[in-house]
Amino acid sequence: MSVNDDLAEALRLRQINLLRHQVSVRDQINGYLDTLTKAIVAEIISVSPSEPARDLYRQGRVDKLIEAVSGLVSSSYKNIKGYHLKEMASLADAEAFFLIGKVNELIGKDAAALDLSASEALSLVKTSLMSGATLPNWWDGQDEATQRAFEQQMRIGVLSGETDQQLINRVRGTAALSYKDGIMETSRRSAKILVRGASAMVSTAITTKAVLDNPDEFEGIQQISVLDGRTSATCISYAGKVWSLPGYKPVGHSLPYNGGVPRHPNCRSKEIPVLNKSLGGAPAHDVDFGTFLEGKSDEFTDQLLGKGRAKLYEDGKITLSDLVDQQGRPLTLEELKSLH
Repeated sequence: MSVNDDLAEALRLRQINLLRHQVSVRDQINGYLDTLTKAIVAEIISVSPSEPARDLYRQGRVDKLIEAVSGLVSSSYKNIKGYHLKEMASLADAEAFFLIGKVNELIGKDAAALDLSASEALSLVKTSLMSGATLPNWWDGQDEATQRAFEQQMRIGVLSGETDQQLINRVRGTAALSYKDGIMETSRRSAKILVRGASAMVSTAITTKAVLDNPDEFEGIQQISVLDGRTSATCISYAGKVWSLPGYKPVGHSLPYNGGVPRHPNCRSKEIPVLNKSLGGAPAHDVDFGTFLEGKSDEFTDQLLGKGRAKLYEDGKITLSDLVDQQGRPLTLEELKSLH
């Protein structure tokens, strides 16, 4: 194996821990959304738009409700955006420290460096593109989408003569369907996609900066795809591909870079730096997750994935996302920083 293969192995493991960190981030954001849901329900009860019999008064109450909830939603998403930007800036710092430390460890000397101040980390998170838009833009869009969905559902419900409880069900969902049928569940699913995409965006931005800041050590970037039954056709095609920097010129293939990872919603691929041949040898070979686990001890896989879960994966009973996306095993940023 080349040094680039060793680096890829270390960064595959890091990717799994990043997925676990995403669970922690999503838990925090879901906390904000849970608080918002309770506030909206309280507002519906307070305004009681279905109470008046006359349509004129009822319409006035609906308008009052929509206006009040609009403010609640905007305030909540402002807090979510602030939290997420701060967390991703801290993640950028942690990823820069980890990447450079791992590279220098593998090549046996302190050759690579990556200076990233707190303000630079925050600027990187605010300005990097994720599927054509910045993270602040994405959260602003979620704010607007939630407001539109609430207004639409309230007007439909009131026009249909629904009770206040039925209006609440449109927001919170029903117990019979495990609260998966309300508009706030859509907001949670959208948040999950943004959390995953933002993590990949930060990792990609740090990798690119590391390569550009260290031209004597690195010669390009490479996509490492998570290869399992849920891998998209796009990421299967891009698995293992290398581009030189600057310029993102394909090396040994013709696929355009096209903005890199994340390449689509819920993308689980990762970009890694490619050390030049004198330091790292040939670029890394991309492998599927099952191959990655081969030769690892039971103790290693149990610690990484949870006891017995690697066997479930090998038997095809759960996917990689099931392995790492477990509510009982999230990683906080501080815990992630402690891993080397």
